Amino acid sequence: MQITYLLPTFLVLHLTALVLMAGTTLVDYLAYSSFWKFAGQGNRPEALLNMMAMLPRVAGIGAAVLITSGIGMMAITHGVFGEQLWFRIKFGLVILVILNSLLIGRRQGLKLRKLLEAGGLVFTTEVARIKSKIKTFHLLQLMLFLLIIFLSVFKFN
Repeated sequence: MQITYLLPTFLVLHLTALVLMAGTTLVDYLAYSSFWKFAGQGNRPEALLNMMAMLPRVAGIGAAVLITSGIGMMAITHGVFGEQLWFRIKFGLVILVILNSLLIGRRQGLKLRKLLEAGGLVFTTEVARIKSKIKTFHLLQLMLFLLIIFLSVFKFN
């Protein structure tokens, strides 16, 4: 592969990974919305829970490709974007997406799974708190992705 094709290739991978991560977050949000409806009716949708368990892995793969392709683009351009304000803000937002996933989304998902494994889901204040935190997590993630896309399109110095 010629070096002239490397930057566009990395860019396509980068954008694909961003779409994968944002899309996975949206699907996860919708899956949780469906889950809460089913759980509120006393049901435990196993197929939905199994699908939801796979989504963090898909988002993780997207994050790995996003970071790898970003490093590749920085190497090819000799870090020219790294000095620009829009890129620094975007980079900080990507770090926030990753931290929010690990510190909020993952923890709340694990708490919910433990409650489900312990014998079902009774709507207590703890469950209401988990539900609220998961919803906030998803909305924050989607807002961060929107800001990242905005900064990528409207580059400023």
